[in-house]
Amino acid sequence: MKKVLFTDIDDCFMSTVKKFREDEILITAATDAEGKARSFISEKQLALLEIFVNGGVELVPVTGRSYSTLMRVTLDSLLKSWKIVSHGAMIVKPNGDYCEQWLEYLHSNFLLEDWSEKLSYFNQVLSSSIRDLGLSARSYVVSEQGVDCYICIKCVEGTNYSNAFDAILRHSDLDLDEIKIHRNGRNLALLPPYTRKQLAVEFLKEQFGVEKEYLALSMGDSLSDIPFMKQADFSFIPTKSQIAGTLTW
Repeated sequence: MKKVLFTDIDDCFMSTVKKFREDEILITAATDAEGKARSFISEKQLALLEIFVNGGVELVPVTGRSYSTLMRVTLDSLLKSWKIVSHGAMIVKPNGDYCEQWLEYLHSNFLLEDWSEKLSYFNQVLSSSIRDLGLSARSYVVSEQGVDCYICIKCVEGTNYSNAFDAILRHSDLDLDEIKIHRNGRNLALLPPYTRKQLAVEFLKEQFGVEKEYLALSMGDSLSDIPFMKQADFSFIPTKSQIAGTLTW
């Protein structure tokens, strides 16, 4: 039987150095835009990755990273198959091309031009709120293949992220009923209805014929990962994760 693992990347197979013990042996797993080491993989994370690779499991990243940011990952085994990027807004084929069928699905089922205008307006209001509040943060729209995928609010490291995000959202007073809010460290993402990891995983499962021929596995660390994780037959979580923190052990 074929096997596929739909997996988040950050805080599953790699993390920033602050999230490891000081005595842990770390290997660079991803770089920043300047090519400097940004994320790292521990010996235990690497051992887990090797279990999947040696077991013949196809690894499909399901990540908030854009495709260009994902390609800064230095672990080749995570980049050989399909890739779900930008919080689920884009699907990339194993050869690096964007999936035309997925783009057709988005254009057929969502009013992308209307959402582009709405996200642009939201971003203007959020940027104005950041200036008015005097916060060390910025807001911008993340786009790929002509599709505005989501808004990212990024705080400068060392900021009280939670307080900053709360203040920005309160000050902006936007109607976010159709928006999903995802917080992760110093980043906050405002996701429109078409930017959902779950939708992209469901689409790829249909492409793979997963229901009949595949053993579907999933792994994630955030509560926002649960909807896509539930599409699998079995799921994994790091014991030190947002999901694990909500469980009674």
